[in-house]
Amino acid sequence: MNKNILFCALSTLMLSLVLPLFASPKAANVLDVDWKTFLAKQDLVFDSIAANYYAGAIMGNGLLGTNFYREKSRTAYRLDVGRTDVTEGRNALPDSVYQHGSILFDEARLPIGYFQLTPKGKIRSDAMRVNLYDGITTGKIATDKGEIRFKTYVHATQNAIVFETETSGKAYYEWQFVPLEAVSPRLKAGRTDYGNDYPDHPNPPVKIEKSRIIQNLFSGKTYVVAWQESKNKNKQQIIATISYENSEQAASAVAEKTLNSAPVEASHKAWWHAYYPDGAFVTFPDKALEAFYWRQIYKFACASRPDKPIVDIQGPWAVEKTPWPCIWHNLNTQLTYSWQYAANRSELSRPLWQAFEDHLDNLHANVPDPAWTDAIAIGRSSGYDLKRRLDPALADVNQYEVGNMTWLLYYYWQYCTYNGRVGELTTKFFPLLKSSINYYFHIRYADAEGIYHLPPTASPEYTGTNPGHDVNYDLALLRWGLQTLLNVSEKYKLNDPKQADWQDFLTHLTPYPTDENGYKISATMPFATSHRHYSHLLMIYPLYTVNWEQPVHRDIITRSLNHWQSLKGALQGYSFTGSAAMYASMGDGDKAVGQLRKLLKGYIQPNTLYKESGPVFETPMAGVASLHELYLQSWGGTIRIFPALPSDWKEASFINLRAEGAFLVSAKRENGRTTFVQIISEAGGHCRVQTDAGIVEFETEPGQVITRKF
Repeated sequence: MNKNILFCALSTLMLSLVLPLFASPKAANVLDVDWKTFLAKQDLVFDSIAANYYAGAIMGNGLLGTNFYREKSRTAYRLDVGRTDVTEGRNALPDSVYQHGSILFDEARLPIGYFQLTPKGKIRSDAMRVNLYDGITTGKIATDKGEIRFKTYVHATQNAIVFETETSGKAYYEWQFVPLEAVSPRLKAGRTDYGNDYPDHPNPPVKIEKSRIIQNLFSGKTYVVAWQESKNKNKQQIIATISYENSEQAASAVAEKTLNSAPVEASHKAWWHAYYPDGAFVTFPDKALEAFYWRQIYKFACASRPDKPIVDIQGPWAVEKTPWPCIWHNLNTQLTYSWQYAANRSELSRPLWQAFEDHLDNLHANVPDPAWTDAIAIGRSSGYDLKRRLDPALADVNQYEVGNMTWLLYYYWQYCTYNGRVGELTTKFFPLLKSSINYYFHIRYADAEGIYHLPPTASPEYTGTNPGHDVNYDLALLRWGLQTLLNVSEKYKLNDPKQADWQDFLTHLTPYPTDENGYKISATMPFATSHRHYSHLLMIYPLYTVNWEQPVHRDIITRSLNHWQSLKGALQGYSFTGSAAMYASMGDGDKAVGQLRKLLKGYIQPNTLYKESGPVFETPMAGVASLHELYLQSWGGTIRIFPALPSDWKEASFINLRAEGAFLVSAKRENGRTTFVQIISEAGGHCRVQTDAGIVEFETEPGQVITRKF
C-alpha cells in the first residue's frame, strides 16, 4: 500500500476512535449479561455418577474442597473433603526435634478423608449437575426402594460443607466419615526419597469420636473434622467443617464455633452471583472450548481466593496417593497464575505475591552461598513457606533450576502493569526482580571477548543429564529480567545505581544457542528428545522477547516450534497449551485452536481436572491463558484485538479483557471483521491499538472511555 494512503487511513481510524468519546453508544458492560442463562449452558452435567475421582463434582471456597463421586465398589458414594493448608509442617521444627528430610515429605499436603453415603437397596441409576452460577451440585440416586435427591456445596464465605438429602418411597442410606492416614501421599505413591527415616516418625493415630475426628500431627498442629446432622421427616442435612490449629483444644473450639454458625445458602449464592460479573465476559464459537473456559473460571474460585493460600498441585481436592504433594515452581505455579490478568481477575493471584512478601527471608535463604545476600531464588518444589534451596550440584541431573524465580516474577510484572499498580511495581516487584537477577551476576563468567556466559544450570525436565553452559531457559528469563529492570528504572526515574551494570550485562550477554532445528537446550545440548516442557522456548512465549512481528525471527520461531511438536512421545497437556499460544503469537488461529482441541480430547478429564501420575492443577488454567491469546494480545506496548482467530470463527466477542497499561478492552467481530471496539483507560496514558483495520496511537485520560463502531 502507498505510504501516504496508509497514513491517511490510519489517521482517519485514529480520529474515529477518539471522536466518539462525545457521542458514543452504550458502553459494554459485563453486568448486562444474563449470567444465569449463559452459565447454565456451561454446567457440568453427569448423566451417571462414575467411580472416578476425575469425574466427580468438585466444589470449594479457596480453603475447603469437596469432590463427590461413586466408590469403586459401586455400592456407595463418597464426598472427599480437603483443606489446602493442612500439611505435615515438619519443616518448621527445630533440628533438635527432627532432622529434616525431603520437602516432599516434610511439607506434604495431607489427605483428610471422606464422607461415605451408602444407600440401602440396589442402585438403579444416578445423575448430578454442577451449577456454576450457584456453586451448588444437585443430583439423584434411584434405588429399588425409592429415590435419594441430594444438594451439596462448600459455603463460599464460611468454612462449612453442606450436604442435604430428600428421600422418597422407602429409600434411606447410612452416612459415616472415613479418615485417611495422615501421611505424605508421595509415600503412598511408592516414592522412597524421604531422606532421614521419615517412616520412623509416623503421625499418631487418628482419634475417632461421635461426629468428630481429631488428628494430632508430628509438627504439633491438629486438624479436626466435625459435623452435625439434622432430620425432618424425609429430609436430612449434614453440615461439616475442617479446622486446623496449633493445638487440639484450639482446633476443636474453632470447629464447634463454625458448626454453631449455621451456613446460609442465600449468602453462598450471592457470593457466586457477584463473582462472575467481577471479571471479563468471553464467548467462543466453539462451544466445547467455551464450556471449558468457564468451568476453569469456576474451578479456580473453588481453589483459591485473594486471602487464601497459594494453589498447589492438587488444589483443595487432596488425594491419598500422588507423587506431587507440594508446590512446583518450574512450570506449575507459573501456569496456574498465567491467566488472571487478561481475564480481569487479577486479585485471584494475590496469594502468590503475598507469599513472596511473607517469606522473603526464605527466598534469600534459598541461595546456596550465604554471602550472596543480595539475591533470591527458589528450587523446583516447596511447601507454602517457599523454602527450597538451589543446589549447583544438581546441574549434573538437570535440576539446578536458577530461572524459576524470575519466571514467577514475570507474572507479578503482568499483575502490576495490567492493573496500573505503579506503587507496587516500583516498591515490591522491582526489588524482587532486582534480587532475582542478582543471582545471575554471581554465577556468570566472561570469555576472552568479554561476552557473558552462564555455567551449567537446568532446562526443566529435559532428560536427567547435565545440559552444559548457556541454557536457553535461563538466557531467555535473564534477558527479559534485565530489559524489564532497565525499562522500569528509566520510566519511573528510579535512578538505580545498577542501571549501567544491567545494560552492560544485557549488551554483552551471549546469544541464544541455535542449530538447524531452531533453539537448542543449551550451547552444548541440541533439542533432540521429545519434551513436554517448552523451557527452551520461553523467549517466544510467554516473554515475547523474540516474536513474529520481528521478521528476522520468523524462520527460527517456525523451525523451533515445528521441531518441538514433531517429537511427540513425551508431549503432555501443557505442551498443547504452550504451542497453542505460540501459534496464536504467529497469527495462526487455526493451528492454535487445533492444539487446544487436542488438549480437550486427550488430556482434560470429565470434571475438567488434569492428571500426570496424580492430580495436576496448572494445565487447564494454562488453557485459559492460551484462549485469551486468540482474542487479545498485549505485549511490547501494543494491544492486539482479535489477532489470531481461526478462519471459520466469523463471530466472536468479549467484554473487559484487561491489557497492559490498565486498559479494559471490549470488542465484537461479525461476518469475519471487527465491528466494535471499546477501550476504558483506568490510569490514563499512551495507548497503541492494532485491529484488522490497522494501528492507531493516542493519549488517554484516567477514566476515559473510547468507543468505536466500524
